[in-house]
Amino acid sequence: MNAVSPVVSRKRLTRRIVIVALSLIAAVILIVYPIGAYLSYNTLSTFNTRAAVATPEGSYESVSFPARGQAHTIYAYYLEGAPDMPVLIQVHGWRSSRFEPAVLARSAQYRALGYNVLSIDLSDGRGESVGNGRIAMGYEERHDVLGAFDYLLSRGFAPDQIGLAGESMGAVSSLLAAALEPRIRAVWADSPFGRVDTVASEQAENFGFPRIIVPGGLLWGMIITGQRIWEDSTLEQAARIAENKTAVQLVHCNADDFVFYHHSEDILAAYKAAGANIELWTVACVKHTSALDTETESYLARMDAFFRQHLRIG
Repeated sequence: MNAVSPVVSRKRLTRRIVIVALSLIAAVILIVYPIGAYLSYNTLSTFNTRAAVATPEGSYESVSFPARGQAHTIYAYYLEGAPDMPVLIQVHGWRSSRFEPAVLARSAQYRALGYNVLSIDLSDGRGESVGNGRIAMGYEERHDVLGAFDYLLSRGFAPDQIGLAGESMGAVSSLLAAALEPRIRAVWADSPFGRVDTVASEQAENFGFPRIIVPGGLLWGMIITGQRIWEDSTLEQAARIAENKTAVQLVHCNADDFVFYHHSEDILAAYKAAGANIELWTVACVKHTSALDTETESYLARMDAFFRQHLRIG
């Protein structure tokens, strides 16, 4: 019987190690990555508990209407302002609702300026509006905003009496809606993100996922809902916003800890290059969407001046 040489034995051992390593890599690709990607998409598109119902101070109406072109219903609060004043559609952010204390506080502050306010629950947030069960980071929610616009038209408001005021994902939803509706004259966009894949990658590790998992998570979103939410980004609306002659005011904390400041810088550059009417107000603050709390008097004065310039009063 011939003995196996040491060289042959080493080659066989090396081959086995390579096979095992490749098998482990294949297992990661075929099993671990898809599971991690699915979990990351769940984190992006769902929430743990619904918000407790809370109501505005003073008089208000609970109203509902269909999202434009969709089968689901949007629930909202309507707060009446001063006679002949325009109306603002208040659009909350990710995993939020019209019931949140900060959202209710904004509603009250906007009404104190004299504006009528329609504070909506975006579909599949923590409020009452339910769509397909998945948060779409503005991709689907823009139809909720357009449904609110249609509802206000049915109440007798003219298009040039309706403004949009959104925060974070609500600002994104508002900009996406304005790109589809040329009659929208003005959007106050507080802390929007330029692309969902970018902001998701930047925040992935804070939710326990490596950045590399994000493309797979967005692919799961397409498989589950049919929505390619990474495609119709805020940045890509520049030409439409310019063509529609919609005025846009960006607001962003210079050290935003969640949606980084560069997102508004990127939107500003893209929209200005397309010829849009857009400005950026930078506030020295850190907590996401905290510009209103940091510079309350200046924030409300700037907002009031913006909408008085671009909306019709009376």
